[in-house]
Amino acid sequence: MLHGDLGYDYYKGEPVISVIAQAAPATMSLVLGAAVLWICYGIFSGVVSAVKPRSLLDRGFTSAALFFYSMPAFVLGLSLIWVFAYKLSPVTTFFPFHGYVPLTASPFGWFEHLILPWLTLALVTSATYTRLTRASMLDVMGEDYIRTARSKGMPERRVVMVHALRPSLTPVVTQAGLDIGTALGGVILIETVFGIPGLGWTAVQAINQQDLPIIVGIVVLAAAFVVLVNVLVDIIYSLVDPRVRLH
Repeated sequence: MLHGDLGYDYYKGEPVISVIAQAAPATMSLVLGAAVLWICYGIFSGVVSAVKPRSLLDRGFTSAALFFYSMPAFVLGLSLIWVFAYKLSPVTTFFPFHGYVPLTASPFGWFEHLILPWLTLALVTSATYTRLTRASMLDVMGEDYIRTARSKGMPERRVVMVHALRPSLTPVVTQAGLDIGTALGGVILIETVFGIPGLGWTAVQAINQQDLPIIVGIVVLAAAFVVLVNVLVDIIYSLVDPRVRLH
């Protein structure tokens, strides 16, 4: 992979690296956009649930997390298509549900075609982050230094956002590294449902045709993504958690 030589496609005779280069932007657009949504929503809902445990908000976010965590991605994707593209089609003409438009060709078309895939991937994945953030925040909120900060009269917002949230993000960052690294190798179900010609869709086509060089190339690239993202996660630890330092 470092030499840029992953062999040649059996059927088209073109380099595997070229096939991957054509498919990778679609997968990266899908995964990175959805990652922003699921991380922001997961952390927000987890913090609210931890700050107000056993409240109506806590029960609502926890129930939503359980609901979407239990739902297969293709079921949620098809449900969103049914609601927004068919039942509400006179109102929601803004939501195309099939295909992919490159960012360089049309930024608005790129955004428009990825709204439903982003929502599908983010809703299914964010449930884990809600539960992780809530559990970690509840553990940290019971620490001695949190009680000390409150006893000195520090505003509750600062106690939560600075002293409690940052140490609580370590498991969230770990999970994000695993999810993003794995998803960059191809989100097969969502790409198939929404007709996005990304790495997952390309891998399915290669498997159906028994095109081994394409399959091997995508697997090697997916492994490289996992390694790269986990290195970045180790660096982010030192930025998020004041107890961690790089040596």
